[in-house]
Amino acid sequence: MLKTGSVDISVIIICSEPRRTALFKELMVSFRQVLERMGRSHEVLVVDDGAGATFAQAVLEVRETWPAVSLLRFRRTFGTSVALDAAVERTRGRYVIVSTWYLQVDPEGLTEMVRRLDEGMDYVAVRREPRCDGTLGRIQSWLFNAYTRRLTGMDVRDLNCAFRAFRREVLEEIALHGDLFRFLSILALRRGFRVVEIPLRHLREEGTKGVIHPGLYVRRFLDILSLFFLVKFTNKPLRFFGLAGLSFAGIGSVICVWMAWLRIFDDKGLAEKPLLILGLFLIILGFIIGSIGLIGEIIIFTQGRSLRDYHIDEVIGREDEA
Repeated sequence: MLKTGSVDISVIIICSEPRRTALFKELMVSFRQVLERMGRSHEVLVVDDGAGATFAQAVLEVRETWPAVSLLRFRRTFGTSVALDAAVERTRGRYVIVSTWYLQVDPEGLTEMVRRLDEGMDYVAVRREPRCDGTLGRIQSWLFNAYTRRLTGMDVRDLNCAFRAFRREVLEEIALHGDLFRFLSILALRRGFRVVEIPLRHLREEGTKGVIHPGLYVRRFLDILSLFFLVKFTNKPLRFFGLAGLSFAGIGSVICVWMAWLRIFDDKGLAEKPLLILGLFLIILGFIIGSIGLIGEIIIFTQGRSLRDYHIDEVIGREDEA
């Protein structure tokens, strides 16, 4: 059995819903042509994340003529992060390329992505350019990416493109959960990996079209806030919770001082002043939020040795370290 790293390129294709198998087979034909032309050892793992029996049968049909293809099936849909994590555990390539189930961008980009990895990049993200989807889709995508750049301070232009390539150690060192897979390039940058974003011609968009369900907008907003906290405050939670706690306590203190001024100097009763209750509530809430930050700091301090938030590129001059 080949060990991890004995294959140059592992291609992972993830499908989470029943889709048109004709588009999937078109993708596989294009990928096979490019991979065989490159002359690099490769494998292709297709993940059926609840796509159904029809899609699985299409994968098996492709496998009959292309033995490098294998299939990983889940009993139900678990999400892209879980599917990607399970797929990486079962592939062996030094380079991992992730794609959606259809030709989203020009497949010739495979060659350029591998070349960038050969040159020393750790992660190659793709920017769809020019876009071929509708105006509303482009506006939604632009707002999502602009808001993310604003919060994180990292210049990544197209987080929603599913076509991406990276060295295996990127996924081995970054834990994914929920919908954080779409922010993988930002998490890699934060970790110290070398990330580059290249433009590729946009061919097709088979995802959600038109106005997205309001609940999805809320989830995306919460995902971005989660990313913001992970990027900015993972190792210093007191800065976030302490600032929030001081803000609430400060507002509550101002309200209480104002109420005391009215009672002492203007001789006004406070029995019918609900602002006093609000002020006391905000002070207590501020102390509670600040305490959460202190608890987080204690956990970071005691577990700091096991929390590695960096990536070592190389070690020179030490024979006992690789």
